[in-house]
Amino acid sequence: MEKKELSLLKESHLSIEQASALFDLTVEDANLVKNEIGDLAAAALTELETNATPLRAQVNRSQKSRLTVQVNAERKVCTDVFGEIKRMVVFESGSRDAARKAAANDFKLLFEPCWDMAKGPIGDQIDQTKEMLVKYADPKYTTPAQLIGLTPLMTELSAANVALNTTFKARELEDGQQAPSGSNLRPAAAGSYARFCAIIEQAANYTPNEAILELFTKIDMLRKRYHALIPPKKDKGTTPTA
Repeated sequence: MEKKELSLLKESHLSIEQASALFDLTVEDANLVKNEIGDLAAAALTELETNATPLRAQVNRSQKSRLTVQVNAERKVCTDVFGEIKRMVVFESGSRDAARKAAANDFKLLFEPCWDMAKGPIGDQIDQTKEMLVKYADPKYTTPAQLIGLTPLMTELSAANVALNTTFKARELEDGQQAPSGSNLRPAAAGSYARFCAIIEQAANYTPNEAILELFTKIDMLRKRYHALIPPKKDKGTTPTA
């Protein structure tokens, strides 16, 4: 009989909101068959639910925060401006004007390391934008940017990122004042989730019954769904496209 293994999922690569939702959905599925999965699995489920519930409560409070609405709006501005810059760079890199094409290709070197940063965590997007703007001060980037008309957009991106960073830090402070914070609650819930998944995986292989096998399948489907939400690592050997 082929050994059953749950699909790979690097839970730590999920956002705190995604991880919390994953834990909650797992608990919801498992509670339907709690009396049929054995005492060890049931005890692990109780631990997972105990640790996942306060995490979800904290995430819900954060999502309802006035600052969260503002953060989301300001991030969208940054992402939209960044996207417009990318589109212009790609367009100009195909220009028939040799000078404009060369300028776009020179400027593209600045963007390559952070081409997909808007798909990652918000803190990473803020930090990568800061780093990019520091490098942008070099004439080898400001000159080609000016030639292809990107200077106003880069100025707009800088101002938008400052605003986003200010609001994001304010929300972090607000979250931190609500003890314990989501980041403090996550490790316990993540540990419980890993243990519960391991127990169900073992049960599916060594003490299977219909309820365990069905739960194994549901957990595996959830892991695949959430794994698909993790942004792929950028291949630095490829040429970015819009």
